[in-house]
Amino acid sequence: MLVRAINGCILDTGVLRRSGLVSVLLFFIVSSSTSIAGNALPEPGKGEGDYDMARLQSGEILLQTLDSDKPGAAARVTALFHSSADAVWDIIGYCKYERIYIRGLRLCEVLNPGLSRMIMHHRIRNSWYMPMLDFTFEASRKLGNSGEARLVGGDLKVLQGQWQLLPLADGEKLIVIHEIRIQPKNPAPRWLVRRSLHRDLPDMLACIRGLAKASGDTRRIALDLKRCPGDISAVALSP
Repeated sequence: MLVRAINGCILDTGVLRRSGLVSVLLFFIVSSSTSIAGNALPEPGKGEGDYDMARLQSGEILLQTLDSDKPGAAARVTALFHSSADAVWDIIGYCKYERIYIRGLRLCEVLNPGLSRMIMHHRIRNSWYMPMLDFTFEASRKLGNSGEARLVGGDLKVLQGQWQLLPLADGEKLIVIHEIRIQPKNPAPRWLVRRSLHRDLPDMLACIRGLAKASGDTRRIALDLKRCPGDISAVALSP
């Protein structure tokens, strides 16, 4: 069995390869091998890795600002999911769930559906002080847990993101990492875009975890679902 270590935990990379092609609609770039700004979590032996893992096991969503000389604002969120990768892919990217976990999503539609490649249209206004963002993007999914998205047009100059789903060797948990870099066409201070990311991303990932019933127990599932910015009554959630 080929394994990979992250923060002192053993990840079964064979699980990644055994995962079949899942028909999902991706909102951002999905990848298990690349990242916007290097490794998503400290490497084992760096000192803070064990501390980060303890925080993840407690249910905390880790948030990190990604500062670089690249345009736009960027951030990363990381969480521990008590589920399979398929349970997460069953939530990510579907419009009926995006309306629940993406703050301010006014419109979500699939313009060109497909099993491995599709074009989607989003219209988002997540606060009164941010402009309405209307854009389309092409999302593609490859074998396993990787894929990419390409901005087609709209109110964005930059849309770059990533999902990483890294199974632990026990086959029952995942380290889920999401990164995004975004820059609107309309003038917006970088600090304002970053503020929006810092507010929205942790709640979004917690909501996805709750919808996937991957929080660890019923109490934590309820806490995660309370962080959903949208109306969870819009979908049926079986016990």
